[in-house]
Amino acid sequence: MKPIKSVNTGAAALLAPIAAALVLAFAPVAHAQQAPAAAASVAVPEAELQKLIATYALIKQNYVGETDDKKLFDGALAGMLASLDPHSEYMNEDAMREMARAATGQYVGIGVEIDLDHERMQVVSTVEGSPAARAGVQAGDVIVAIDDVAVGGLPAGEVARRMLGEPGTSSTFALQSHGKLKSVRIERAALQDSTVRTRIVGQGVAWIRVAQFSGPTGGELAAALRQLDGKAPPRGLILDLRNDPGGLVAAGVAVAGAFLPEGATVFSAHGRESGVEATVTVEQRYYRQRDEADVLAGLPAWTRSVPLVVLVNGASASAAELVAGALQDHGRATVVGTRTFGKGSIQSIIPLDEDSGIKFTVARYFTPKGREIQEHGVQPDLVVAPKAAVLAGEEPLRREADLAGHLAASVPEEGGEHAAMEPARLFGTRDDQALRAAVKLLHGQEQPGGLWTALLRKLRGKPRQQVAAM
Repeated sequence: MKPIKSVNTGAAALLAPIAAALVLAFAPVAHAQQAPAAAASVAVPEAELQKLIATYALIKQNYVGETDDKKLFDGALAGMLASLDPHSEYMNEDAMREMARAATGQYVGIGVEIDLDHERMQVVSTVEGSPAARAGVQAGDVIVAIDDVAVGGLPAGEVARRMLGEPGTSSTFALQSHGKLKSVRIERAALQDSTVRTRIVGQGVAWIRVAQFSGPTGGELAAALRQLDGKAPPRGLILDLRNDPGGLVAAGVAVAGAFLPEGATVFSAHGRESGVEATVTVEQRYYRQRDEADVLAGLPAWTRSVPLVVLVNGASASAAELVAGALQDHGRATVVGTRTFGKGSIQSIIPLDEDSGIKFTVARYFTPKGREIQEHGVQPDLVVAPKAAVLAGEEPLRREADLAGHLAASVPEEGGEHAAMEPARLFGTRDDQALRAAVKLLHGQEQPGGLWTALLRKLRGKPRQQVAAM
């Protein structure tokens, strides 16, 4: 294609050096409200640009209905970003608003965590004191309809639109509870999305579940750890990252930093150009939110030495893999479960104007020891899969390597075990094989240098093993 004269546009700053884009990726929300700082010159292929203009003109002149310019060009931008990989996208006003919500953890809703299971909306948990909890909604209830509209089969975006809304608005929810149908009217309220939950699951063992990585996650984890700091601190911790889709890179660094010493490497990010890379460590600049205190300051000393097990599965992705890989490489934790999803790429979110922006992949990330996550995922030290009966009827799990147009790994995928995704409602129940294995592991590990640690270090040098149901 013959390039035409270089052009300057406000959006051309998106093509600034990758190193600058990496900085945005580490704390994308902090920059989400900032317009591109400077324009850059790029060579635009004349033939392709003329094709776009010709297509636009033909639509405007001949399409049977009325057309909207903004909708047409939004579609063109969306197609351009979608052609890159499954994680790059054009972000309209709704998407930008959702991104900002993830940064703050604030939303307007009824206060439930939902598990979409075969077109069934099953309640995993309710937020304490939320409208849903006050209305009697319980874990295990299935939301059948909202305002007389059946939700089975609706796209996820449409379900979210019906669940969320403005404070003070209300909807009627049809629920299937313990085999009976009931109807409750629930008024929406402004809520804080809690991403960290803690409970004691064995003698001296605390189970900390991180559902996703949002802006408040690091602070929530630090608060949970401080709450555990009593007269007898835990003898073991289980960090549960199963079914965690990832989220903000900065939040992942904060979580890893709660268990690693200051200055420890969390991951390295490699851009397109050879030699353009950055190493991210446990330092405030990589995890501290703007205008907020250091969430890791003053943590009890035991958080960086207490025996630690990390639970993962095939739905642990992105920032969850980043954390698991870092703790594994530093020998800080034993990773238990099944192979992770394999999303080892970092996306930068950059606004185009007040109402739109783009998200595109700027780098791959590697664990402290240089292991690539993209396509490969994180292999657990101890493979513990759910019982076959638990997964009966579950859809086969799709990993990063199964997504159309995914970014290929720098080196061929090594392969490894992975199982179907366990429904989140089973976590913490007697069918939770990985959690039971983690508790047993920690009960047998009297101190960090104990027998279990020695055995697991040997295990890491051998082929992965399948652990029978316990």
